[in-house]
Amino acid sequence: MHYKKIFVAVTTIGILASTAALADDTNTVKTDRAQMVQDRQEARQEIKTQNVCDRIANFSDNLNQKASGQENQIKTHQRERMTNWESKTEMADQKLAQVRSQWEANRQEQFKKLEESATTDAQKKAVADFETTTEKAIATRESAVDVAIETFRTGVKNAIQTRQGQVDDIASSSASARKSALDKVKSDCDAGADAATVRATFQAAMKNARTQMQSDKQNVDKVGETVKVLVQTRQTAMKSALDTFKATMEKARTSLKKAFPDQTADTSSTSTSDTAQTEQ
Repeated sequence: MHYKKIFVAVTTIGILASTAALADDTNTVKTDRAQMVQDRQEARQEIKTQNVCDRIANFSDNLNQKASGQENQIKTHQRERMTNWESKTEMADQKLAQVRSQWEANRQEQFKKLEESATTDAQKKAVADFETTTEKAIATRESAVDVAIETFRTGVKNAIQTRQGQVDDIASSSASARKSALDKVKSDCDAGADAATVRATFQAAMKNARTQMQSDKQNVDKVGETVKVLVQTRQTAMKSALDTFKATMEKARTSLKKAFPDQTADTSSTSTSDTAQTEQ
C-alpha cells in the first residue's frame, strides 16, 4: 500500500512536469511564430520601401533627362531667335545705307543743276546757302533716325535677353526643386520610412514644384508687349525728326525761290517724304 502511494505521487509529479514543459514549449513556439511574422512583415515593408525608392529614383532620372532636353531646345531656340534678329538688323542697316547713298548721289546731281542755273552772285549765294541748309537738315534727320533705330533695337534686345534670363532662372529653380525632392526621398529611405510616407512626401514636393513653375512662367515678361511700346516710341521719334526736317526745308526752298523770281528752282532732291519713309 505504501509503495502504491509513492508510485502515484511520482507519476503525478511527472505528469505535472511534462505539462509544464509542454506549456513552455507552446509559449516558445508562439513567441517564435510571432517574431517570424513580424520579421516577414518588416522584410516585406523594407522590400516595398526599397522598390518605391528605386522607382522614384528612376522616375527622377527620366524626368531630369526630359527636362534637360527641353531646356536645351529652349536655349537653342533662344540663340536662333537672337541670331535671326541680328541678321535682320544687319540687312536693314545695309538697305538703309544703300538708300542713303543713292539719295546722296541724286542730291549732288540736283545741286549741280542748281549751281549751273545760278548766274548772279545773289543766286549763287542762295544756292550755296540752300545746299548748306539741306545738308545740315538731312544730317540732323539721319542722326535722329539712327538714334530712334538704335534705341528701338537696344530695347528689343534687352527685352529678349531679360526674358531669356527669366526662363533660365525658372529652369534652374525647377531643377533645384526636383533635386531637393529626390534628396528627401533618399534621406527618408535611408532612415527606413515606410513606402507610403516616402511616396506621399515625394508627390507633394513635385506638385509644389510644378505649381511654382507655372506661377513663375505666368510672370515672365512678354516680349511682344514691350516691342509694341518700343515701336510706338520709335515712330514718334521719327515723325518728330521728319516734321522738323520738312519745316526746315520749306523755309530753305522759300528763300531759294526768292533768288530765282523768273524761274522755278529744281529742289526735287530734297523730297522729304520719300527719303524719310525709306529710312523708317
